[in-house]
Amino acid sequence: MAMTADQLPADPDALKAIALARDVENARLIQIIKELQRHRFGRRAETLPEDQLLLGLEQAEQIEAAAEEANEQASPVERLERARKRRTNRGERLGRG
Repeated sequence: MAMTADQLPADPDALKAIALARDVENARLIQIIKELQRHRFGRRAETLPEDQLLLGLEQAEQIEAAAEEANEQASPVERLERARKRRTNRGERLGRG
């Protein structure tokens, strides 16, 4: 609440008390502002929601799968070689080699 010059007390001790009270109030308001800014602009506010993160990962997986499919279509020999390696690895794991 604002005070006019006519409303201020003439006593220096009363003026000091008013100034200290205003300083305490200002410090409290500054702290509230900092907390609100931290809440709004802090690290937590910048994180992506889980479904948005999963959407980005799904898109990356689709791009990777499309690239692998293009490679397989371009080189059928390479595709057969990878299939042979997979079969060989399965046999070695089962003790058949």
